[in-house]
Amino acid sequence: MIKVFRKIRQNIIRENRASKYLLYAIGEIILVVIGILIALQINTWNENRKAKQLEANFFGNVLLDLEKDQQKLKYYQNFYTKRIEYLDTMLTYVRNPNKTMGIHKFGMYVEPLFYATDPTNYNTTFESAKSLGTFNNFKERELLKDLSEYYADFTLIEKSFSSILRIIENQFEPIMYTLPENYMNEDTGNLVISEVSVQEFYKKVASIKDFRGITADYESILRTPKMENYLIGDMGRTFGAINIIASRQNMLNRLLEKIKNQ
Repeated sequence: MIKVFRKIRQNIIRENRASKYLLYAIGEIILVVIGILIALQINTWNENRKAKQLEANFFGNVLLDLEKDQQKLKYYQNFYTKRIEYLDTMLTYVRNPNKTMGIHKFGMYVEPLFYATDPTNYNTTFESAKSLGTFNNFKERELLKDLSEYYADFTLIEKSFSSILRIIENQFEPIMYTLPENYMNEDTGNLVISEVSVQEFYKKVASIKDFRGITADYESILRTPKMENYLIGDMGRTFGAINIIASRQNMLNRLLEKIKNQ
C-alpha cells in the first residue's frame, strides 16, 4: 500500500501538477489521521478490556475473602452464643445457694470462660488494590464505597472482642487463680469452643496426679460478689458482641448479593 502511494506521488511530481499534488497531500494526511484515530480507538478498547478484566478479577477475589469472613462470623456467633449459655448457667447457681453445682460441672462451665477470640479481617485483596491505586479505573464506585465502609466497620468487632478479653484478664482470672486447679480432668474442656483442639491439654493436666489432698472450694468462689459482678459484666459485653456480629453479617450479606449481581 505504501509503494502504491509513493508511485502516485512520484507521477504527480513528474507531471508538475501542483493542484493534484495538494489534493493528494491532503488525502494522505486524512488517511494518516484516520489511521491514528483507529489505532487510538483500538488502544482505548484494549485498555478498557484490561480494566474490565482487572475489575472482574478484583471482585472475584473479594468475593472469596468475604466468603471466608462469612464463615468466621458464623464461628464468632456460635462462640458468643454459647458463652451466654455458660454465663447464664453460672449466674443461676450464684444466685441460688440451695442449688449445688458440683466441682466437675463447675470446672466444665468456668473453663470456656477463660477463652477469648481474636478478630480476623480478610481484607488483603481490598487493601492491596487500594494501595496500588487499582480502583482509579473501576466503574463500580458505589460498590467500592460499600466495601470500604464494611472493612472500616471492622474496628467495632476489634473493640468489642478486646473489651471481653480485658474483663477476663482483669476480673475473671484473678478470682479463679485463688482456687486450686486440681478440679481439672479430661472432661473439663468438653464445653470449650476453640478453632484448634484443646483436648490434649486437658488430658495432659489430668494425667499428672495430685497427692497434696487439697480440696478446691469452688462454693466460696461462686458466692463471692466479685463472681456475680464478673458474670454480669461479661454477659453484657457478650450480648454487645453478638449484636455487632449480627450487624456485620447483615452488611456482609448485602455486599455478597451486590457483587454476585453486578
